[in-house]
Amino acid sequence: MARALVQATLPHLDPKTHYFERTNGLVTLSIVNRPQVGVPYGTLPRILMAWLCTEAVRTQNPELLLGKSQADFMRKLQLATGGRDVARLKDQAHRLFSSMISLTGKRGDETGLENISIAKRAMLFWNPRDPEEESKWESSLTLTADFFEEVTSSPIPIDMRVLHALKQSAMAMDIYTWLTYRIFLLRSKNRGQVTIPWERLRAQFGAGYGSRRSLTATPEDQAERDRKATSHFRFAFERRLREVLIFYPEARDAIDATKAGLTVRACALHIEHRPSWRTRDPVTLS
Repeated sequence: MARALVQATLPHLDPKTHYFERTNGLVTLSIVNRPQVGVPYGTLPRILMAWLCTEAVRTQNPELLLGKSQADFMRKLQLATGGRDVARLKDQAHRLFSSMISLTGKRGDETGLENISIAKRAMLFWNPRDPEEESKWESSLTLTADFFEEVTSSPIPIDMRVLHALKQSAMAMDIYTWLTYRIFLLRSKNRGQVTIPWERLRAQFGAGYGSRRSLTATPEDQAERDRKATSHFRFAFERRLREVLIFYPEARDAIDATKAGLTVRACALHIEHRPSWRTRDPVTLS
């Protein structure tokens, strides 16, 4: 998975807008697209991103071949080829490939900015009425030079089988990729453990569990709303975390959920990193 999209995640649900923003204290993720297209959301863009990154690393080529039919590509993604799934994939692929993603990080007086455009060119010869129909030409996607360099020089290794097993929940998929990365960072930086407050985790993973700001609410009322929203998020997060740990059992004894936050300790890596991969990490969210 691309490092930038592990640090700040895509929306879980449809924000019903062409602009999405999420801030986690240190980093702001923003996604913008044309109004008639909208931003990518849910589990499909995450599967798409993982496949794109994996293929780029495997082939070391920015041009990725998607197959001669949409059904062919869906089988590469290990997705069902039914009518509803065909429409959803086409919609989410369009949203993802045409989006502009920006990450802005601030720490004190320091500011960092990274713009991510995934696709330089996409040629999709898909028949919307017959996903099995083969075209004379193979559909392809060409990654931008910056994105290709990003994912091939410092990718986050994940197990695609685990990602598919968790694909009923976008949050579970995000927790899995984040936990894999977080434990790697602890080991690479020789840190024994880290504790992330629930409020910061809610900002990173649980945008849908926020408490709306009210112009008429007193500070005490708003604080109570935030407390309840964080409690609701923590319940959902721990539930999804238990699902993730089924597939990452080495981390079970390395995690403690307390009132202060989630403590993660260094433990065995889920997937070994290649020595040649850089640990470039200009802004760490949590």
